[in-house]
Amino acid sequence: MTNRSAYEYFTKNVRGRKECLYYLGRTFSGEETVALIDAVASFLLEKGVGKGDVVAINLPNTPECIFTIYAVNKLGAVAYVTHPLLPVEALKKGVKESGAKMLVAMDTLSEDVGVPTILCDGAGYLPLSYRIVAKLRRSGPKAKGERFPYNRTHRIPFAPQGTGEDVALYLPSGGTTGEPKVIRVTNEAFNQNADATLTLAKMPLEGHGVLLALPFFHGFGLSSSLHGAVSGGAVGVILPFLDYKKAAEYVKSGRVEIILAVPNMYKKLLAEKDFRDGIGNMLLAFSGGDTLPERVKKEYDDLAAAAGGTSRLYQGYGLAETVSVCVANSPGEDKIGTIGKPVFADVKILDEKGRELPQGEKGEIAVKTPCMMKGYLGQDDFSDDYLLTGDLGYFDEDGFLVFSGRKKRIIVIGGMNVYPLEIERTACELDFVTAASAEEYHDGEKPRICLFISDNSEFSEEKKREITLSYLSTRIIRYALPTKVVFLDKLPLTPVGKIDHLKLSKMLVDQSV
Repeated sequence: MTNRSAYEYFTKNVRGRKECLYYLGRTFSGEETVALIDAVASFLLEKGVGKGDVVAINLPNTPECIFTIYAVNKLGAVAYVTHPLLPVEALKKGVKESGAKMLVAMDTLSEDVGVPTILCDGAGYLPLSYRIVAKLRRSGPKAKGERFPYNRTHRIPFAPQGTGEDVALYLPSGGTTGEPKVIRVTNEAFNQNADATLTLAKMPLEGHGVLLALPFFHGFGLSSSLHGAVSGGAVGVILPFLDYKKAAEYVKSGRVEIILAVPNMYKKLLAEKDFRDGIGNMLLAFSGGDTLPERVKKEYDDLAAAAGGTSRLYQGYGLAETVSVCVANSPGEDKIGTIGKPVFADVKILDEKGRELPQGEKGEIAVKTPCMMKGYLGQDDFSDDYLLTGDLGYFDEDGFLVFSGRKKRIIVIGGMNVYPLEIERTACELDFVTAASAEEYHDGEKPRICLFISDNSEFSEEKKREITLSYLSTRIIRYALPTKVVFLDKLPLTPVGKIDHLKLSKMLVDQSV
């Protein structure tokens, strides 16, 4: 049943399990997990948090973060999950605009954010040996304030206060127009998306480890990895920060067999020897949040096959507005170069006038799903049948959806549409290119294209530029060729881990490249 609180959905599924969560050497059973959630809920209740209140959570992936999210939900309150590395001024702004009554954060936060703050040390749930080392290595001052209830055992008995229709989460979004927004997610949508994840798995998850490394402010990390996979029987293996070496060790040892991640994480994992050596242990691998380069999928699939493994890397598609995944490839239905087939969703391709287009014709992707957001924070509830995603695509002859790029990221040159994603995909086929972004700039009144590249090559910039342009010239139409190629150590990213196109465009306007 999805028409209930997220707390009820999660706790009913994890009760009675020997292993529910694993955190740097410590295992939490299902019963212990529920007991700790209930203890945090009782603590927050005593602090005055009630139904309809907002609690901001500014934590890395830790047990504290998980327990707080579900504790807040049990109270019928809203968990506003934010990026743990937000600058203080941005955090203050988010707390104020969300109407948060309280903040739960790390005790390194020494500034006043305008509301009472519960402070976590990040070590309270570690095994004793790890806890001692963590405290010895700690540097910098520890903020003063109310401490997180690590040692609390007293639980106040009360029934979960939320319903399926109540708002459970506030999550950051890039918005379908590229403008940063905060979405409101109901319990029903959160639970439905968890069910969608389990539908995609097409296999029992009981006892298999799922990596919880994708940040929980990201719908793919929170809804699919935690709420979906762990509720579905998997053991959540928590990594507080993106430690690729540790993640690779977990895969090689068999501790982790399921991964849901963004493409860049797979690139980094594939560079780790332990991951390559242990890839045969993998059972499921899904990629979302950004376009998966075909060469990364091929490298993963070839390595897994050579190791005798059954897993393949499946690309999916989703938006914060649909909580997470709504289209995906999956076991038995996988086609390279596509983002898969709709899951728990009805998807149409529309022209500029809102008319549905036939198979093979490119237009805007429109989605209807029970996982739909309730609306944006500060705006009316979403009431349209279909969400216009701002993304372009088309259905191929086999019913798979092909993603063609962002509608707003079309560059018009000589009256012809140029799709930056096509340039970026082609550039990423080069072995030394780790990421690419094609941006528009103007030479007088003439639109031009600058291709930003991050790479791992020791070639000179002149040589890299020559190789890149030579490769592109044989694969993309002439008018779409970049007139500038700029190499950076790494491309700037937005708070949700996607390439920051606005920052790159500003670099061009400021002529800093």
